[in-house]
Amino acid sequence: TKCFAMSRAERCSNEDVKIDFEVTEMPPRFTTPLFDLEILENSEAVFECTVTGSPTPQVQWFKENTCITTDGRSYLVAAEKGSHCLKIQNVGHSDSGTYRCKAVNSVGEAICKSSLVIEMNESEGAFYCCFFALWLECSIFSDFLLNSCNCEHVINY
Repeated sequence: TKCFAMSRAERCSNEDVKIDFEVTEMPPRFTTPLFDLEILENSEAVFECTVTGSPTPQVQWFKENTCITTDGRSYLVAAEKGSHCLKIQNVGHSDSGTYRCKAVNSVGEAICKSSLVIEMNESEGAFYCCFFALWLECSIFSDFLLNSCNCEHVINY
């Protein structure tokens, strides 16, 4: 339009300049990244992220270097309009580690990483700790106490 030919001193007051363009290709990009998780044992861990790109990126999940697929028991992978989710049900200590989401299209790839730390349920941890302490205390003093064992002082929770 005329506006492009005018000098800086001149103004385009009554004309709107529109530039329409369409992005046909764009490499993958994480608009919402993964976050590190600390989850109690036997609960559910949920990793979520959002990816854009054109053409639409294909997304894969990995634990360390192993590709994750939906297995119906532990892992559930879901996607909807650029939002991607990995759910790990009934987590245990073996689920701890680094998780990656990899998005790939014909123009490029992007990777987002996160870590999962599994914390022992406090009530279970206290039970096992106390049980072990009681067993150890009773084992040490059983020779001296003959058939009686009083370990109440070991439990300090």
